[in-house]
Amino acid sequence: MFFNTLSLRIRQYASALKICVVLLLLTLSQVVNASPGAHGPNGEHLDTSSKVTATANPKFESFTESFELLGELYSSQLVIYLHDFKTNVPIERASIELESAELSATTEYSDTLKAYVLTEQKMLNRLHTEGEHEIVFTVMTEDNGDLLVATLNTINTKGAHAAEEQHIDDHHHLPWFEIFSALAVFIAGFLLGHFKKEKKS
Repeated sequence: MFFNTLSLRIRQYASALKICVVLLLLTLSQVVNASPGAHGPNGEHLDTSSKVTATANPKFESFTESFELLGELYSSQLVIYLHDFKTNVPIERASIELESAELSATTEYSDTLKAYVLTEQKMLNRLHTEGEHEIVFTVMTEDNGDLLVATLNTINTKGAHAAEEQHIDDHHHLPWFEIFSALAVFIAGFLLGHFKKEKKS
């Protein structure tokens, strides 16, 4: 009789343990899939936060009655988009010269980007220096010409990239100790309640 009762309780405890393990696996699956640090099909990091991307590439804009100019600074080039202000139609094959402090440089039009690209290293080094940079653009087309002034605010992106890497690393390491501790407490509470219920009956 004793062994039959013991065997029954062991089977009941094993069933309870299986239920707890299934619940844990379901919880972990939801945490991994819903996490902002989840990975895409190619292993890329999917981050819903836009703070890092917003500060990764400094941007500027300027306009006059004739032109609208937009720029974005990358690590190895400055990309400038030029549009007609009234029609918003992109302008191709214009001449764009820019000056900042004592430096000046010219751009080249890229058919691939449909934009003007600056790769002159001295100018890029200056623009990558942290701080505000006033840039004067001389824009010349076959029918028109104008001067535009823009301010590029370059921030320290190293801290932003470090924060992004830390954010990725945090999501790679789930708090396993806390999860298993909670699981142990849950199992102990479940078994204790089940045991008390049997004792009363």
